[in-house]
Parts: sequence; C-alpha cells; structure tokens
Amino acid sequence: IAAYGSGEGTDYLSEPREILEQQSDISTYIHHIKTMGGQESSGRDYPIEKERELLTLISAGDQYGARKVLNEILGAILLKSGISFDVVKARVLELIVVLSRAAVEGGAEIEQIFGLNFKYLNEINHFKTVEEMTAWLSKIMERFSECVFDMKDVKHSDVIYKSISYISKNYMQKISLEKVAAAVYLSPSYFSKIFKEETGTNFVTYLNNYRISVAKRLLMDNSIDIVDISNLVGYEDQSYFSKSFKKITGMTPGKYRVSRGQIKRTRKNKVLG
Repeated sequence: IAAYGSGEGTDYLSEPREILEQQSDISTYIHHIKTMGGQESSGRDYPIEKERELLTLISAGDQYGARKVLNEILGAILLKSGISFDVVKARVLELIVVLSRAAVEGGAEIEQIFGLNFKYLNEINHFKTVEEMTAWLSKIMERFSECVFDMKDVKHSDVIYKSISYISKNYMQKISLEKVAAAVYLSPSYFSKIFKEETGTNFVTYLNNYRISVAKRLLMDNSIDIVDISNLVGYEDQSYFSKSFKKITGMTPGKYRVSRGQIKRTRKNKVLG
C-alpha cells in the first residue's frame, strides 16, 4: 500500500487504520470479482448497478452501507483500470458529482452540498496516489451522507451529531445511554430527552435500528454465521438479536438471509432470460 501524503490544502486526512481498512476491503472485493470470473461486472467497465445502490444508500443517510458499496465500486474501477491514476481520477470526479446529487435528493441543503462539491472538485489535484484519492473520496461520501440528516432546525445539532457519530463508530461494542450521554457531556436524563425531541425516536430504538441495518448487510454474506453477526453488531445475546431483528424487519435473521438469496436468484434469472 502506497504511503499517503498530507493532501496539502484539504481537510480530509485519513487515519492510518482507516486507510488500511479501506484498502483491505477493496482488495477483498477485487479478489471476489476474480474468483467469480468477473461475473459481477457483467463485462462492463463500470458497475452501474452498484452506483445505483450507492446513491440509494446516500439518499437514506446510510453511511455503513454506502461505505461498503463505495469500496466495491472502487475495487471494480481499480481492477478494470489496472490502477491507472488518470482513469481512477476521472471516475472519482464523476462519483463526487453523483454523490452530491444523491445527498440533495435525500434532503440535504442544496447550497451546502454544492458549496462542498465545488471545494472537493478543486481539492482533487492535491493528491498524488490512487490510495490518497480513494481514502479522500470515502471521507467525502461520509460528509455527504451526514448532510442528509438535516440539522438546520435542530436546536442541539452538535449534541445529536456527536451522539450519532459515537453510535456509528461503537455500535459493535456494549453501548448504553449513560455512555453516550457522558461522551457528549450531558446527564443521561437530559440527553435522553433531547435525543427523543430532535430525532423523533428514543435512544434504544435508534441504536437497535442502526445495528439491525448493519446486520441486514452482513446477512448478505453467507460465509458469516448468524451468531457471529449478532456479536459483530453489538448483541451479546443471540436470542435478543433475533427478537430485535424480527421486530424491526418482520422476519428472523435466517429467513431474511434466505429471502435475500431468493431475490438475488430471481434477478439473475430475469437477466439471463
């Protein structure tokens, strides 16, 4: 993995751990494409279906899902381009534009998004390596998806932003209302009150919904056992995980996995037909 420069003039410097994680995800997806004989790209140079999926996730403000799909798109681009700097740069420029449009469609303020868009299109020339650009694009994607969560009319926007950010970074661990309240320097009772007022849902419901949204994506990978997924999204008790999953989705994790497999096969048959 190439060394990362400072990206002079930019605000989006990635931590070494984040860089390594992203490159690992991209490499894993490239290996997956190769082992599948390139089937997922369907012979095209660009995974347009993945882009549509990414735009849907950005519009919904789903950072976890968007990050995963973005890395898959980058993997496909790198595989097809032979890691050509100029080709990757052109694709990254295109992605910045479509990501900004998706954020606007998701409810983000047009002026804010277009201002960021202009800034990013100027920043790209500071990067010298493919790895710098891909890490930077991931940060941009996160920023756009954050903008979808409209803070314009939120009185306690800083508290809500920090608490949601805390959940997105620590959902796999044991999280309590008390821990998050401490992280934003509020009493548990007051934090609980303003979280409900500003998000429209209570803390526990929000946390469960977030964890289940991550679990739904993990269930798409049949190589991961359901009991492991339960642990990966922060549930120590698999029974409670299953109950929470069914309450939110209407089906058990096992049935959800089977149903998604059936949907995939149906789509594949339609394409082949």
